[in-house]
Amino acid sequence: MTPSVKDSTPLTGADILALKDRVMQGGEITFAEALALIELRDPQLVDVLLEAAREMTFHFNSDTPGLCSLLNAKSYLCGEDCGFCAQSVRFETRVDRYQLMPVEEVVKAAKEFERKGAHNFCVVTSGGELSDEEFEKIIEIYQRLQKETKLNLDGSLGFLSAGKVQRLKAAGVRRFNSNLQSSREFYPKIVTTHSYDKRLETLRLLQEGGMEICSGGILAMGETAQDRVSLAFELKPYQPHCLPMNVLNPRPGTPLENVPPADPMDMVKTIAVYRFIHPRANIKLAGGRETALGDEYQEKALQGGANGLIIGGYLTTEGNPIQKDFEMLKRAGFQPSRPREADAVPQSQGSLGAKS
Repeated sequence: MTPSVKDSTPLTGADILALKDRVMQGGEITFAEALALIELRDPQLVDVLLEAAREMTFHFNSDTPGLCSLLNAKSYLCGEDCGFCAQSVRFETRVDRYQLMPVEEVVKAAKEFERKGAHNFCVVTSGGELSDEEFEKIIEIYQRLQKETKLNLDGSLGFLSAGKVQRLKAAGVRRFNSNLQSSREFYPKIVTTHSYDKRLETLRLLQEGGMEICSGGILAMGETAQDRVSLAFELKPYQPHCLPMNVLNPRPGTPLENVPPADPMDMVKTIAVYRFIHPRANIKLAGGRETALGDEYQEKALQGGANGLIIGGYLTTEGNPIQKDFEMLKRAGFQPSRPREADAVPQSQGSLGAKS
């Protein structure tokens, strides 16, 4: 077995390749080793890191990228105080506000979504937890979609109970998104209205209920490299099928609106290290990728550990044109399906994007 890297031992290219080989043979890297990787500064060693992450990506996953678009079905009505989020009613962000969309409107949007070539449809709602009345409406939406479409059905609906997990499964929901957002240590700096354990409890309920898990976080909120590694290890026991990596796009009116931008290469390295820790996950570049990474570093990330995108825009902000994303994926070695006019729901049906 490859020996563990000590905290004080500078990594070499051979060390990075040895860690890659260990993971590809079914082993794992330690927290100290992950921290040593994420703190690499030598450009040549960073190149070795990215190439190793790329090799692992295609070893454990196909060259078909994971692509998701989401419907914002209830907007700017959240009572939580997540400092990054433009949908909290505690902040004056001037985001469109509307109650849960009518069932017929959501079903119509989903059918149009499917007609134009989409395969995955995720209903996203703002708020910590849906009311009983809202949850019943959501169940009706999924039951209709299960009967009337062939879409893969996903959800991002706040906190759940074990009973609600089972009802969503019975209604046809395949996968549920609940992001941890940050490390346990950093979390109280951005959220005070609920605990980190509340987030973990949702993941536990999803895992015990047999639901596929989508869970990741947000980078560049002021956290340290150690925080970023801690988040990856917090996620490990839940083995997320999908791991969205958002990068903070500071929204006017939120407490984090003046957080300085992070070094995009640090973001790229973080994504590469997450591939070492979560070799089989669909690691998606999500909200903030266009503004924080630009074209160059998005492509570097796709060539160094990421294997998916949120496409078509975000909950309260726009994204790349879909054709541009498809071209970028192809340059990175992926084989996306032929882009279609509306792999995203029209903006009149609600904003689209990563739940964060």
